[in-house]
Formats: sequence, structure tokens, C-alpha cells
Amino acid sequence: MKTKEQKQKPYWEMTTEELADATKAFDDPNYNPPAVKPTASQRKQLQQWRSKRADARSRLILSLDKTLIEQTDNYAANHGMTFADVVTDALQRFIHKPSA
Repeated sequence: MKTKEQKQKPYWEMTTEELADATKAFDDPNYNPPAVKPTASQRKQLQQWRSKRADARSRLILSLDKTLIEQTDNYAANHGMTFADVVTDALQRFIHKPSA
């Protein structure tokens, strides 16, 4: 085991065995690393990204079947996406799909 003074070898320079040993904690399905608060510069960068992304989007109000909304919301949550991301992806695929 390495001490704090010893620097870990970069992942791209590790052998297969070293890489497996260094990443074995991630193989545990119960692995739950502690949350790390973002730095001030990271928060600023995130806010700039959100602001830029919001400027490129428009709001739309529409009615959908409740079941479809729940299914879409569950899908989004299970895949680390937002509801809007799922709808956007689906619409883009539909628009770019070759006609039969």
C-alpha cells in the first residue's frame, strides 16, 4: 500500500494487474464514495454552463399521458438524464430516422 508521500502511478501507465488493484473498490455494488463539494471556480463554471445551455433552449408546454410521463421520468432517472434530455433525444432520433 502506498503512503501519502508516494504518488500513485497514472492509470495509463499501470499494468492490467495494477489497474485492477487500484480500481477494485469500484467493483463493489455498494461502493458509495463521499460527496465532494465543488470549488468556487467549479461552481462558477457550472453556473456559466447552465446559463449558456438555458439560453439555447426554449420552453414548451404540452399534454402527455400520465403513464408516459412516469415511464419517461423513470427512464431518465435510471440513465442519469433529465426528462428534457430523453424527449430531446427521442425527437432527434425520430426526425433523423430514414422514412420507410
